[in-house]
Amino acid sequence: MEIIAYPQTAYGSLLSLYHDLDLPTIHLLEKAILQRNVRNYAESVAIFDAFPQPTAIQPAVVLEHTWTLIAQYRFREARRVAEAGLVAWQTKLRGDNGDVGPAILLRALLAGLDTLTDGSTYKCLESLEEIYGWLSPVPVTAFTDVQVWAVNLYYYLPTLLQAAAGTTQLHDIPIVPANSTVSGISLLRQYLQQMGRLNEALFLLDTETALLASKDAEIEAMESVRSSCVEPSSQPLTYIEGCVALKLALIYAELGDDESYREEMFNAAAALSIAKDSEFRSHLLRTDTWLARLELARAGGEGPGAEAWEEFADYAAKVGDYRIEARALTEALESMISPGSKEAEDVSPENRERLRGRLDELYARLGSSFHRSVTRRRRSDGGDRGNGEERGERGGGIMYGQQSALRSLQA
Repeated sequence: MEIIAYPQTAYGSLLSLYHDLDLPTIHLLEKAILQRNVRNYAESVAIFDAFPQPTAIQPAVVLEHTWTLIAQYRFREARRVAEAGLVAWQTKLRGDNGDVGPAILLRALLAGLDTLTDGSTYKCLESLEEIYGWLSPVPVTAFTDVQVWAVNLYYYLPTLLQAAAGTTQLHDIPIVPANSTVSGISLLRQYLQQMGRLNEALFLLDTETALLASKDAEIEAMESVRSSCVEPSSQPLTYIEGCVALKLALIYAELGDDESYREEMFNAAAALSIAKDSEFRSHLLRTDTWLARLELARAGGEGPGAEAWEEFADYAAKVGDYRIEARALTEALESMISPGSKEAEDVSPENRERLRGRLDELYARLGSSFHRSVTRRRRSDGGDRGNGEERGERGGGIMYGQQSALRSLQA
C-alpha cells in the first residue's frame, strides 16, 4: 500500500483508498465525511457535488458520497451516484484489476438501494453471497479497512431484507469473520480497538448494537469503544468519545434512566465542545438531545405525543435531515393510530390523513417507493410496531425460494 501524508486527524474509514487522491482532495473529502457524521448534510453534499471529474468517480469519493446520500435518505440521488461509479469502474468490475474490494462495496450499496427504492431483494441476496465468499477465508487479524466496510454492509443488507420480507432473516446468514465463537462483528470491532483503528470500530458500532440481544450488551459494546480512546493516537478521540456518549444517552433515555442520560449528555457536550471544528457539531448535539428527550418522555409512560414528534420533524426538515424527519413523522403517526391510546381516540381522521400524506410525499421525493408502500400497508394494520428503523416499518412480498437462497450461503 502506498504511504501518503494523510491529514493529522482523519474521520474517514477507507484511508487505504486515498492513494488515488491528492492531498487537497483528501482534506476536502475528510471535511465532507465529518459534516455527514454530524448530520450537516447540506455542507457535506455540497462538497461532494463540487468535486470535478475524474475525482468524483474515484472509489473513495463515490463510496463516501453514496453513503452520505443514503444516510440522508436521498435514495434516488444515491443510486445516481453509485450507478455513475459503476459505469466508470467497468474495467475493475470485470476483474481486470486486482483490487476487487471497492467494486464489491459498490455492488452491495446498489443492491441495498434496489431494496430501498422498490423493495426488490434479489441483488441483496447476490451481494450477501459475494461478500461472504470474499471475507470467509480472511482471519480477523487480516481485515483491511475496505473489508471492514464490507462487514458493515453484510449485516446491513439483511435488515433491508427483513423489512422487505416481514420476517427476521439475520439468522439465515453465516457469521463473518468466519470460524468465530462469538458474534463476528463484535469480535472484529474488539480487534480494531486493540489495533487503534477506532474510526473503523465506531463505524461498525451502530450495526453491531442493532444485532445485540439486550440494552446491557449495547451499553457494554459502547463503553468498550470509549475505553479504547487513549493517547497516543492519530484518531479523533474527543470526537469519538462524544459520539459514543450521545449513543449511550439515547439508550439511557429509552430505558428511562434520567440520571445516566443526563450524565452522558454532559459527557457528549463536553467532548464535542473541545473537539476540533466543534462549530460543526451543533446540529448533532441538538438533534440527539431532542430525540433523547422524546424517548425519555416515552419511557416515563406519558409519551411525547404526535404534536411533539411533528415539531421535531419540522426541525429536521428545515436542516435537511430527512432520515430524522421520516422517523419523527412515523412516530407521530404511530401515536395517532396505536390501538387503545388516548391520542388515537382524540385525533381527527383528517389530521391522520394529513400526516400520512406528508410522510408519503416525503418518501416520494426521496425516491423510496418501498417506504411509501410500507406506509400504505400500515394504514390497514392498526399501526403494528415493527423492528425497522422507523418504528412499525414492515414489509411483504418476499418471493418463494429466497429464504432457501439465504440458507444456501451456509453451504
